[in-house]
Amino acid sequence: MSKRKQKRARLAELEAAKAELADVRLLLGETYSRFNAVTDPAVLETCIYEISALQSKYNCAYRAVKALSQ
Repeated sequence: MSKRKQKRARLAELEAAKAELADVRLLLGETYSRFNAVTDPAVLETCIYEISALQSKYNCAYRAVKALSQ
């Protein structure tokens, strides 16, 4: 593969990782809003688990963006 194609592929991968990071950030914000708005203990517990999972997903996406940016 030529250098130009490799660079294009890397940029495309970086853009996809950035898009995933933005999507997860949006979902995390929505989940925090839902968490702040509910009073049912079962729904609160669900939000806590969802926030934890989204934070892990965000961290992975952030590391991918950071690695591709170097």
